[in-house]
Amino acid sequence: MTDNLPPPSNQPPSPWKPKVHGRKRGFLTPREKIWLDQTLPLYRFPDCTDRENLLKSLGADPLQARLILEIGFGNGQFLAPLAALHPQDRFIGAEVFQEGMAALIKRLERDAITNVSILPDDARLALRDDLPPSSLDWVIINFPDPWPKKRHHKRRIIQSEFLDLLAERMRPNGMLTLATDWEEYAHWMAHTLETHHDFINLAAPEPFAPQPEFWQETRFETKGVNAGRTIFHLTWQRKI
Repeated sequence: MTDNLPPPSNQPPSPWKPKVHGRKRGFLTPREKIWLDQTLPLYRFPDCTDRENLLKSLGADPLQARLILEIGFGNGQFLAPLAALHPQDRFIGAEVFQEGMAALIKRLERDAITNVSILPDDARLALRDDLPPSSLDWVIINFPDPWPKKRHHKRRIIQSEFLDLLAERMRPNGMLTLATDWEEYAHWMAHTLETHHDFINLAAPEPFAPQPEFWQETRFETKGVNAGRTIFHLTWQRKI
């Protein structure tokens, strides 16, 4: 019987709306919060609809510069020195944690690094709303929250829907590098990527890659190693 079925809808399906979990403010003092509110606009990501104009607005040559995104940059301990090593490129840091934003800005100001912009939002929303299609040359995801409890696995950032969106924002042959110190999550990420049609494993037939040459050690890595955990690296590429 079909009498009780709702009528067909002519509306397109609703856009993916990921739920944001975790802390945002951290331990900023009122004075630090005022300083961040005043300083963060200086690092805001520009609003552009294509890669060429985006890089031009960031003061870079679209034919020479790479556009590189780090998702969840923490305190900037990885992003800032990497950007300093590649001044010709333009880096974007996506983060919801305000204490981390403040720490990154202090690093950038201390070391006179001028090629970093900040997206103060959940990376999934930033990818959906702020970044043009086919714009990213390299995406870095280091030590994402593993959400180790099984009932929380749906909160993990590496999901098929997220990879769909990420693939749309990456250029053909763009790089995706990941790192985690949770073995179960490492296998989760490898399996999710392996079953996705837009990415290829550059470390195949092995699921994991050696530590990259560009690697910058962070306190997250040190914490994991001190706890006796292994660091797993993954290196994937956006298919043409």
